[in-house]
Amino acid sequence: MKLDAARWRKASDINREYALFELVVGDIAVLDVGFDDDRRFEIAFNPAIGQIVDHWDRFERLIQEGRALAEADM
Repeated sequence: MKLDAARWRKASDINREYALFELVVGDIAVLDVGFDDDRRFEIAFNPAIGQIVDHWDRFERLIQEGRALAEADM
């Protein structure tokens, strides 16, 4: 599986102050990003991330996009 068709989706969690954003490939969420209650940026890898094989530069760009979404939502 590659990150070519990856997209971000906002997810809510009532136990968090700030929203999470899921990186979705097809129907599968491969990771979540967002800020914790202390405003530290977090990345949580879901088990499906093990199926991803891609280039580092694309992965890094996607993480930066996710961070920008999370910052804009604060």
